[in-house]
Amino acid sequence: MNDIRPLKDVFDIKGAFPGLRFIILILIALAIAAFIYFKKKKIAEAKPILIQKSPEGIAKDALRLLLEMNLIEKGLIKEYYIRLSDIIRAYIENRHKISAMDRTTWELYQEMRSKRIERMRVDNINDFLEDCDMVKFAKYTPDKKEIEDSYKKAAELISITAPKTTA
Repeated sequence: MNDIRPLKDVFDIKGAFPGLRFIILILIALAIAAFIYFKKKKIAEAKPILIQKSPEGIAKDALRLLLEMNLIEKGLIKEYYIRLSDIIRAYIENRHKISAMDRTTWELYQEMRSKRIERMRVDNINDFLEDCDMVKFAKYTPDKKEIEDSYKKAAELISITAPKTTA
């Protein structure tokens, strides 16, 4: 009879599973993290995709907006030429990755030559910018035909310097 033991008392289980609380907290944290992740993912998918415009497209839009400003009709010829020159300079900066806005026309000409851009294009750009400089700095006032020709020349510079696409 020594091998039979008496029955044990009932064991009270108050707070006997501290690991269970820890597991529940981890599951709640994971659920919150998953909610935040999917919420951000949904927001990211909802953002519109921005279409990158080519430097030519940006410059052509800027030229169109310049015409819509009616600066010539308002008598702001110098302002018109400043903006026209800035459009071409910004285009050169975007197309050839040359810092064009903060350089003189001569410095820009030298930089374009050192980048081995086609000589005819560089000369055309230089001539155009020098014509703009005459209005901007030398107080030259062009007539209506010269103003129209300057606009056409700016549009032509953008067209001839654009990379050729094969379709």
